Amino acid sequence: MVTDKELCEQYGVELCLFDASDWHSSGFYNHDTKVIGIDKNLDPSYRRQVLLHELGHIQHCSYSYQFNPIKYENQANRNMIHHLVKDAISQLNDVKDFNYLKFMEYYNLNTTTDEIMIKEEFHGLVSGL
Repeated sequence: MVTDKELCEQYGVELCLFDASDWHSSGFYNHDTKVIGIDKNLDPSYRRQVLLHELGHIQHCSYSYQFNPIKYENQANRNMIHHLVKDAISQLNDVKDFNYLKFMEYYNLNTTTDEIMIKEEFHGLVSGL
């Protein structure tokens, strides 16, 4: 599995861990500085989810986000889910062993949108195998 540092290098961003105790979210992406900030107090597994989500915002224009935030949050979540599903598949001996319900529970993904994205990303990733 690619490390957080390697992921940031691939995307050309800098990772900054900060104390988000008094902040409104667990992470952010700053387009101007190309910095992703993530709460240093997060569990490493959840920190990875936040990083993958924030990496999904790199292609978004900040002004467009103001008009359709749900669309851009969903796109960022899809990026996170894509990478998490890809990592999960790489750890399986047989892709038939992938259980999307256990995956959702493990990563605390609980919306219908999450479920649809997981299924779509899984099928997209295994269709080429």
